[in-house]
Amino acid sequence: MRVGILSHSGMSVYHFRKALILALQERKDEVFVIVPKDDYADKLLNLGFKVVFYDLQRNSLNPFIVLKNFFSLKKVLKSLNLTLIQTSAHKSNTFGIIASFLAKIPYKIALVEGLGSFYVDNNFKTKLVRLNINLLYKIAFKIANKFIFVNSSDAQFMQDLGLKQEKICIIKSVGINLKRFFPYKVDKDEFLKEHNMPKKPIVLMVARVLWHKGIKEFYEAAFALKDKANFILIGGRDDNSSCAPLEFLQNGAVYYLGQKENIEYFLNLSDIFVLPSYKEGFPISVLEAKACAKTCVVSDAQGCVEAISNGYDGLLSRVKDSKDLINKINLLLVDEKLRLNLGSNAFKEAIKFDENEIAKRYLSLYNKVVNV
Repeated sequence: MRVGILSHSGMSVYHFRKALILALQERKDEVFVIVPKDDYADKLLNLGFKVVFYDLQRNSLNPFIVLKNFFSLKKVLKSLNLTLIQTSAHKSNTFGIIASFLAKIPYKIALVEGLGSFYVDNNFKTKLVRLNINLLYKIAFKIANKFIFVNSSDAQFMQDLGLKQEKICIIKSVGINLKRFFPYKVDKDEFLKEHNMPKKPIVLMVARVLWHKGIKEFYEAAFALKDKANFILIGGRDDNSSCAPLEFLQNGAVYYLGQKENIEYFLNLSDIFVLPSYKEGFPISVLEAKACAKTCVVSDAQGCVEAISNGYDGLLSRVKDSKDLINKINLLLVDEKLRLNLGSNAFKEAIKFDENEIAKRYLSLYNKVVNV
């Protein structure tokens, strides 16, 4: 088959689609990575992938720019003569699926890894964008062969929106690289000394610093427990109003380290992992933490509850409830035995999500769709 992997982001493909692409190549499919040219373009090319670029202004809502990008994408897709295409993220799952239909690609599969900020925020602009996304999804529902979801709640939401049950497939998570994320010893004392931190346990959060990731609650927990632990936040940000401003991030309660590539090092450095998000797909950061045998405290929001079994491999705290988050983190700080037991169970659960095994499930689905 000639398979296209369409994404709005080279970074997304680089971090979350490599195992799938390699599995496709191993069975002799010809794979085309279709992405806008961004900072990850050279990294994808260096992997030996066939990369095809298309024009995309990711944050633009200007209808003329959106239409221009759409017809450019359709032209690119038509030139590739694909058998099957898999999309991901809202623009690819809507405009990409519609462009694929017009480009006469026989088989079209969309991946919904989460609904994102447009389905969390409720200002006027967000509501208007959400209305348009929903209308486009209703078109995509009719022409896509399958929609893959990483959790049950998003699948139910889309079904309520009009997606037929027979087009729904749930594959929890895109998997993790267990050769990269596993428990190993790091020199914590050296790190603390280098960053002028006191010798205390480390509570880590890794997420893009969007308010709806629970940044406010994480900082409130840090203020309350600063005498007991060092709180570290890792994640990229931009000038989007949904992101916490730098003056908030650098207020002293939390060590904000910005975006980092070696996440596995920081996970193994930490004692507790925290994600107090308001809504998730199936949080890959939690799986990565679990693979490093770390106890996680996550909110009881959609998506998060499917990544943690409360009291077995982590703890759930009430969404948007700083006091409950503080209590759960404090419990793990004072009860080391509980923390280690939960972390051990977390590791056992994480190894079920090897990205190579997940990739096999995708290939099986492709075969069913194409009737191979």
